[in-house]
Amino acid sequence: MNSVEKDVFSVDLGRVRDDSVSKLVDGVVHQLEMTIAVGLLAGGERLPTEAELAAKLQVSTVTLRQALTVLRDRGLIETRRGRGGGSYVRDFGTADRERADAQLRTTSAEKLRDLGDLVGALTGAATRLAALRALPEDVDRLEDLARNFAEATRADVRRRADSRFHIELGAAAQSSHLTTLIVQAQAQVAPLLWDTDALDPHDAIREHSLIVEAIRNRDPDAAHRHALEHCARETRVLVDRHLALAAT
Repeated sequence: MNSVEKDVFSVDLGRVRDDSVSKLVDGVVHQLEMTIAVGLLAGGERLPTEAELAAKLQVSTVTLRQALTVLRDRGLIETRRGRGGGSYVRDFGTADRERADAQLRTTSAEKLRDLGDLVGALTGAATRLAALRALPEDVDRLEDLARNFAEATRADVRRRADSRFHIELGAAAQSSHLTTLIVQAQAQVAPLLWDTDALDPHDAIREHSLIVEAIRNRDPDAAHRHALEHCARETRVLVDRHLALAAT
């Protein structure tokens, strides 16, 4: 399976295939929202041209323009004029913390634990398979993503790198279906994690390193164990943050 890093639109995120224009627009909006949410498209990044993006998503340019209008209205993208103009993903920067806290405050601890279980199950399965199937270049990509996380200086950039690391595990497992499910799960959890100060990056750096090492050593049991520990810790942090916010 090709790396998700090479083409962020290579993952089928559940596009709606229907003759209804409104449903097609909703499907494109949904796919682009998830692509942005998991960090496959970063803040400040320019989208492909309308013709290129329509072709990648297999819709007409009219449908794509309607979807982009919805995304602009929701504040997810912006249009710039002049040289270098086009549609860009908005860079929310420190505003991510406020949005994450608002969502965490209203998301129950039970739902957060349930979401954590889902992420852990998918990531654990992908990591186990990656230890059995990953090609050397897959392991190198995971190592690069782990390094990107370690070298990041902004919390939101670290969260994006962590999300991409999870997604690339699906690609390393050579499973397009598993990758799609991981993207869908990360679209729910990544926005909550992107700017949470309680997440110690040193723990994640160590966990990423252990996961990559286990995959490189073809040790599926160790890879699975480290992945579950990584996901469980992040879930605990989210639940603790929710409880602290709910108490204020």
